[in-house]
Amino acid sequence: MRLAVVQHRFRPAPAQDIEALVIASAKAAAREARALVLPDVLALRDDPLRDDLMRRLEETVPRAEVIVPRPGGIDAAPYVLRESDGLGRLALLWGDACLDPDVLAAVQAAGPGLAVLWPGAESELQAQAVLELAVPLSTSLASVIVVVEPDGAELGEPGHGSSAVVHLGQVLAEAMRGDDLLVVDLPAPLGPPEARALLPQAPPVLTQRLAAHRGHKVAVDYPADLG
Repeated sequence: MRLAVVQHRFRPAPAQDIEALVIASAKAAAREARALVLPDVLALRDDPLRDDLMRRLEETVPRAEVIVPRPGGIDAAPYVLRESDGLGRLALLWGDACLDPDVLAAVQAAGPGLAVLWPGAESELQAQAVLELAVPLSTSLASVIVVVEPDGAELGEPGHGSSAVVHLGQVLAEAMRGDDLLVVDLPAPLGPPEARALLPQAPPVLTQRLAAHRGHKVAVDYPADLG
């Protein structure tokens, strides 16, 4: 199964974001991707724009399964489990659910083969930490971990790049900054890791973020761990 992951650099207007996503999707179709993962951009949270994008994607990538964040809308639960004909059991997580140990334990118990994370990193340091976390998640949570992010946000706002695809501890593809398209071939349908490891502890910068969003504080040994 050929999987494509779109990393998208924010444009000045939502309509421009939509146009850029369509162009990136066309490039994925030209490379014969059968599954396409889109980033979490504001345009995808606006129903008319989202509907317009999905209509255009049906024309642009008619043979691909399109995986989008928040498939149940902005008020959806923080994660979704679903079955895919091509990929097997999928887990879709966004925001702090990507870091929450209770959520990760619940998802692990469901035995997905692929987990797609839209964490919304708020700094480059967080984005790097998410990739650091994704590697052990690929031997504990699901055999393939996809991190998909937009890029170009201000510090403190979601969107600092570092999208990636990780398979059983190996980084198959990684985006750096700006627009990028990651294309990988995966052995589908995917299953959970055969020798499942324990879920990893999130790096301190991500633990601090989760606590801050919940109005808590965590003790850290070094100020450099925060960001």
